[in-house]
Amino acid sequence: MKTKLIPALSAALILAACAGEPDVPKGPVSEARTTAFKAMMPNFSSMGKMVNGDEVYNVETFKTAAAAFAQESKKPFEHFHKDEQGDGDTLPVTWENPDAFKAEQEKFHAAVDELNEQAQTGNLEAVKTAYNNVGASCKSCHDTFRRPK
Repeated sequence: MKTKLIPALSAALILAACAGEPDVPKGPVSEARTTAFKAMMPNFSSMGKMVNGDEVYNVETFKTAAAAFAQESKKPFEHFHKDEQGDGDTLPVTWENPDAFKAEQEKFHAAVDELNEQAQTGNLEAVKTAYNNVGASCKSCHDTFRRPK
């Protein structure tokens, strides 16, 4: 039960994080970030369904999703600079403490790379651990650098 709960919560947090709130001002840079995060979510969610056992674990499908997610996960960070027209849910601490944000970004990319690497082995237990680590990395960053929901 616990094994299924963690990825499900991670995916739910990430999906909620990408939704944004209409009353928080967003400029074009912030919108581009949101769009990039939303674009990577279908692959992450698809992998989560397999990790949770909600869908049959198909090694080849998972490999493809993990490889695509590894590429897509880089895109949002191309848009992480202050948006003078409104930063949406990105907190000011992101710009005030760029080294801490960069460290979280690097942890996330390392976790995503590990997920992709484990996906290519086809070992479901290793994949589950790596998937959960990506979710934990997302949560860690959101806890500090994203407006609470």
